[in-house]
Amino acid sequence: MRDLPSLTIAKVAVVPLRARGGVSPKMALGLMQERPALLMRVEDDQGAYGWGEIWANFPPRANLHKAHLVEDIIGPRLTGQSFSDPREIGQSLRASLRTYFLHIGQLQVFEHLLAGLDLALWDLVLRAAGRNAVEHFGVEHPFARVYASSINPEDADAMVDRHWKAGETLFKLKLGFGEDRDIAFVSRVADMLPDGAWFAVDPNQTWDVQTASRIIRAIAEFDPAFVEEPIPADRPLAEWEALARIGPPIAGGENLYGQEEFSRLIDAGLGIVQPDVAKWGGLSGALDLAASLPGGVALWPHFMGTSVGQVAALTVSVIIGASSTCEMDVNRNALRTDLSGPVLKILDGSVALPTDPGLTAPPLPHELDRYRDLTFTPRAA
Repeated sequence: MRDLPSLTIAKVAVVPLRARGGVSPKMALGLMQERPALLMRVEDDQGAYGWGEIWANFPPRANLHKAHLVEDIIGPRLTGQSFSDPREIGQSLRASLRTYFLHIGQLQVFEHLLAGLDLALWDLVLRAAGRNAVEHFGVEHPFARVYASSINPEDADAMVDRHWKAGETLFKLKLGFGEDRDIAFVSRVADMLPDGAWFAVDPNQTWDVQTASRIIRAIAEFDPAFVEEPIPADRPLAEWEALARIGPPIAGGENLYGQEEFSRLIDAGLGIVQPDVAKWGGLSGALDLAASLPGGVALWPHFMGTSVGQVAALTVSVIIGASSTCEMDVNRNALRTDLSGPVLKILDGSVALPTDPGLTAPPLPHELDRYRDLTFTPRAA
């Protein structure tokens, strides 16, 4: 890993987006009738720039609220700040703003903002250095293995067929719609999977521990790759320990914030950790977490958003290496497939990282204009 230049931040801008007409994955916690998103653009005093993504899937106008927080609270603190390692800025903002976000009851939203900022700063500093993440981190194999995520019963056959032909071998099913229905869905998919394919399940925290225990025992015979967030992330450790003892690997992490929370659940039996680069830690947090993991625990990035954040999540898997596989939503979403152009083509179950300098895949100007959320009014200069 090579040294990075020292840069001074000159401008911070937010771009809320909204895509209509795609396909929302059916999740027990709610539907995304539209695809909201929030991008952040940071520019230095020499004109170099970087793009990041702040998690904004829920509620429907989360992108607007968080855009206002960046404009009103985060951005003014950044102008004139110098850094070479994005962690420096994150540490500075935590020291100066944690109490503010504690006071307004939005510490986790603060983490979303810091995660997107970390991505933008990495994109900026790598672009200013004229290198990409593969070159900076000395990666020999610039291809991220991906798995097909957010498969619902209605189109499971078509999705499995399409993504199997693209070389993907793992298919994650959305559960949480009723015990009998969930078990029947798993049984049907297990019977139709091609030889060499496997599946995982994700009820999005909607089971209680008793329901989770019954369903996990019922589907254990089908040998799931993992069961993701079977219970809410804040449930007592004893409940996580009880589920981990049943057999199939337990996964989670998209709703954990900080090394301590990850460590507690790892100690309780979490076998696969799934930080989301747009929700907690950015690239820095994911890599620091990966370096701290005990043997036998894998890091598989969670992601559901735009191409900007998806490329960053893929980069995490590439840097970690063969033990990591990255999530990619199967459902139609123009913010993933069109916003940055054709950068997320799946070939032989993998996606190649972009070769241009930077961390992420910058949005194309005409696509940015096409999906800009026009209900957002920027603060007057």
